[in-house]
Amino acid sequence: MTSPLLFDIIFPQGPLSRWLQAIWSAQIPMDQKSVTRRLIADAGSGLLFNLGQPISIDHRLFSDQVMFQPTNKQAHIIQLSPGTELVGVRFQPGMGRLFLEKMDEGSVISNSPQTSVFIQSVFKKLEISLNAKQRMSLLNEVFDNAVDSMNHLPDFVEQATELLQQSSKVDTLGTLPLSQRQIERQFQSRLSMSPKYFQRLRRVRAVLLALQQPRKHTKLAELALEYGFADQAHMTRECHLIAGITPSRYIKGKLAQEP
Repeated sequence: MTSPLLFDIIFPQGPLSRWLQAIWSAQIPMDQKSVTRRLIADAGSGLLFNLGQPISIDHRLFSDQVMFQPTNKQAHIIQLSPGTELVGVRFQPGMGRLFLEKMDEGSVISNSPQTSVFIQSVFKKLEISLNAKQRMSLLNEVFDNAVDSMNHLPDFVEQATELLQQSSKVDTLGTLPLSQRQIERQFQSRLSMSPKYFQRLRRVRAVLLALQQPRKHTKLAELALEYGFADQAHMTRECHLIAGITPSRYIKGKLAQEP
């Protein structure tokens, strides 16, 4: 069965990719049915611009035109109704608040960033864009220009997240010129989690992404070892805790969505 959700995504290149994982859009025509999706935690934060109907996240209705999505530590359930028109950006782990603070000269960004001059100027430009492709292109251009105006100083949180995604061991952070306490403090400030939890979360996400490949569906035990779990049972527990779904249930859900 074909999904009524019209979803598109682009992955920024060059200097912008240091800050943004993705720019995306989601639409549901008025003559279609509502759609419910599980949003898998990725340790990233985001900005969501809503030019259509209110959306429901974890059974709570949101009608804000602009939302700052703080770092997600666990999966969420989002429901989109007919008339949905969303466009947004997904920041790299630990980079969202830093980016917005730089744009608004160090001001603190709340979960409802209605006072941000930068964000409101972006929303006004999006309102006069004619379609999703133009809106995504606009976001890419605006954020790319913003990044060009920033000083690209070394960022230890950024370096730490890259190291943790390349290794299954937290002790790789010993290569950074910071103490363990300093690293922990920066992770809590920027990501609201410890380096260890970040690593667990990204490992679960990697497993669920791998399960989108049909050849992985029947090799859960091998997949567990490949991604650094003690065994299949350990992988199942971690997926259930962080993503709210086991690998077996995730596979069944993916197969049910296929035409």
